[in-house]
Amino acid sequence: MSTTYKGIDVSKWQAEIDWERAKADGVEFAMLRAGYGQGNVDEQFYRNADECTRLGIPFGVYWFSYAYTEAMARRETEHCLEVIKPYKLSYPVAFDYEYDSYDHGVENGVVPTKTLISAMARAFLNKVEEAGYYGALYANPNYLAQYFDADLPKRYDIWLAKWPYTVPGPDTPKPEQCGGIWQYTSSGAVDGINGRVDMNYAYYDYPALTGFRPSVDEPEDEPEVDKPMDYETEKKMARKFVMDMGISDGERGGDEITREEMWVMIYRMFAVVGG
Repeated sequence: MSTTYKGIDVSKWQAEIDWERAKADGVEFAMLRAGYGQGNVDEQFYRNADECTRLGIPFGVYWFSYAYTEAMARRETEHCLEVIKPYKLSYPVAFDYEYDSYDHGVENGVVPTKTLISAMARAFLNKVEEAGYYGALYANPNYLAQYFDADLPKRYDIWLAKWPYTVPGPDTPKPEQCGGIWQYTSSGAVDGINGRVDMNYAYYDYPALTGFRPSVDEPEDEPEVDKPMDYETEKKMARKFVMDMGISDGERGGDEITREEMWVMIYRMFAVVGG
């Protein structure tokens, strides 16, 4: 029997999320908007990613596309990869092309065809996979029919947005066009989030597919930082050093010295230590 995982997808529109409460309310994964267009980072992304990392909530990301050429789609991928670079993702990196994306092309003198939109999706997702991430295509049934050619669902995982009138349960069969994730409503309620939120079910063990399973019990080792030595310890080590090297007898540490005595000690230090 397969396991179903409960998740949410969020962006700046949910403002600051109390991720501890959301996790306690049963959120098992999250898809975070990393950004949109040519290098625009979602205002809540870093906080959301940091909190998911801290709490061991597996997450992936999506990038909302405003591309109207393949070159623009590739640049969007580059921006996305740069933004997510500090994090370990357990879920996909998804290409999100919607009605607003299409309208943006028209406003800039380009009427995006199915051929062009499909090529932009491939340009984005191929670059995602080349970087070692798991790519996915976000789409609803109309996008799949209108924007994307029939080969894309055969090649890439589909994160399907389809909102039935009756909210499904974890045992409800997923829609036929769905790949590993089904976004089943935009009107969900989760503790720790003010207002509505998109709800999802995941049907794949994505951490197994991506090779990273987060854990709050095994935080990453922090880099060692050299701590300054306290003065008393440093003084004792200095005294031993000058005695071992024949620079000074190590006596009368609190006494003042003449300039002549200081010259001699400096000479000894360079003669003995410097060779």
